[in-house]
Amino acid sequence: MKETIVKTIYSWEEFRSALDKNPARSDKKKMQDYASHKDADDDSWYGTQSWTEAVFLLDAGGWGLDRLEKTEVDSTIVETIAPLEEYLTDYVPAIAGGMVNIEAATTDASPEHFLEEEENDTVITQGKRLLTIYVNCWNHNGIPEKCYFHRGALIYKAVDHLETMGYSCEVIAAFPCSGGGDIHVTYVKVKAFQEMIDADRLCIAMCATFMMRRFLFHLQELEPQKIRQQFGYYESGGYGTQISMGRIKDSDITIQKDQAELVFWYDVSGLTDTDAIDKAFKTLITEKFTEVKNA
Repeated sequence: MKETIVKTIYSWEEFRSALDKNPARSDKKKMQDYASHKDADDDSWYGTQSWTEAVFLLDAGGWGLDRLEKTEVDSTIVETIAPLEEYLTDYVPAIAGGMVNIEAATTDASPEHFLEEEENDTVITQGKRLLTIYVNCWNHNGIPEKCYFHRGALIYKAVDHLETMGYSCEVIAAFPCSGGGDIHVTYVKVKAFQEMIDADRLCIAMCATFMMRRFLFHLQELEPQKIRQQFGYYESGGYGTQISMGRIKDSDITIQKDQAELVFWYDVSGLTDTDAIDKAFKTLITEKFTEVKNA
């Protein structure tokens, strides 16, 4: 596999802002139309028929908890995570951060002795356990709707469980495409380490991928013309070719090479039944046991 030629990374705020931008016009006729903005004949794989309606639904919060709570996930699946505590309790990355001089603060109490710690994507209070979860959300349009919501409900409950165990989780939706032997990945950060998990975001980015496809098409339309041509990011080009399962490794997909993190690369692309999605999750946990014990 050749190196990924570009990785386009969006925070949730940047992703939302990008939806209000119009792609640059091209001198090539086949790339002039914005397929993401066109009205669809039905809502089967866009979630909505019009672009305006889609963005309105996103801003209104999508389907949120109501849909996730209606999606049943076998409790034994989430309980699979529990053994992680056995060895992850001691997995405390040395993350750079501020510190408070307690002795000076109690004897002097002047403002300069109290150093505020700012939490962001790369600077986390020392001592927190970090867990980054990447989910391959680039699926073909033949995936049953129930699989999208099942996958989203599983991730939602898994993150909730992990954070009750004391981990700070970051959740990133990844959309890898191939073209000419190279790979381009678009990332949307659904949850930052310091944020609470947002069910509405999860439903849009991971569950309702049939609607996220439309937003992703728009993000791809914003790419430079060279990238759009190579990967087919225009209406007649099909908006990229799906990456098959197992083709991308942790090292290919991660975006924070310099940060101590335990990566969960959850790839369910191409899976068309919920049992297979559950099996993939259990396999991932088993692999992480092996990875950490052999480290």
